Amino acid sequence: MYAPHLPWFSFSADTAAALPTGSTKTGTAVYLLNEFSSYPFDPDDYTLESDGRLPAAEQITLTAMDYESTILELSVDWQALAKWRFSADWRLHFRYGGFMDSTIEWWHGLFGLSNAGREFFDQNRSHWNINSTSGLSMSGEGNVVAPGDLDLLALWSFWSSPKLKLAAKGAVKIPLGRQDGGFSSGYPDLGAEFLLDWHPFIRWGFYLNTGIIIPLAGGGKVMGQCIPAVEFRASKGISLLVQMNVQSSPIIGELDYIHPTFGKTTMFALPQTDLKIGIKGRMNRFGWQFYIEEDPLSWEGPDILLFFGADWTFQ
Repeated sequence: MYAPHLPWFSFSADTAAALPTGSTKTGTAVYLLNEFSSYPFDPDDYTLESDGRLPAAEQITLTAMDYESTILELSVDWQALAKWRFSADWRLHFRYGGFMDSTIEWWHGLFGLSNAGREFFDQNRSHWNINSTSGLSMSGEGNVVAPGDLDLLALWSFWSSPKLKLAAKGAVKIPLGRQDGGFSSGYPDLGAEFLLDWHPFIRWGFYLNTGIIIPLAGGGKVMGQCIPAVEFRASKGISLLVQMNVQSSPIIGELDYIHPTFGKTTMFALPQTDLKIGIKGRMNRFGWQFYIEEDPLSWEGPDILLFFGADWTFQ
């Protein structure tokens, strides 16, 4: 969804609860993200420049992904029947060099965290070069504007009680996006998901989405996805959220390396382990949400992602 090595469908977090019957919810959102990943290297094997960074030629060779991106999202949800909701999502991608690299390096240094090698590369670049054992290859550089795919979804809320709600969702991705550069796999994907909402207390909500994604072609493997979340209702219209998004990888790279947490592994083989912290609110028909997301464990998700979203419900 966010990175050029993941041009396949991915479920977004959702609720099992139905909207009011006959209502339509339209939404728009903006994603701002910074992504960096390099191929394995030992800086002691290279003669670094005076600023401590790699020579320009080596930077190009060793870069897997280094860019920033703004993604605009449009969505619509229609509660056609009491238990059936139909949805569509579409995104437009803007990829560029950006401005957040220095802030991220400073932030990591402040807390003694690893920069995963980004300190050896020039800041504010836009370059990506992805290769996998399945033959998938994606590369590009510079400023790019590209449409994404169209996601069509249907949700069946088959159980509802005051404290527990259950639903099942099906999805199909229509490949409308650009295949070059990693904006689309160029083929449809199918997805199936189970959703659970549990509200044992007035102020607390617990959510679980778990599903499977099946690429019909394009070099990707079947993926599993799990999205647990906890909500605390600070007031009637304001909630605080903590969420994980764990998704297995659809591809395996060509090079092995030593991950500081998981040990010996292969490029792109680890699952995404994204952590999301946010706040959302609702006032009558208007809803809004903000969250910050990063992958603190496997580093396969975005380095940093900021999300701003708003929606309006028509009844």
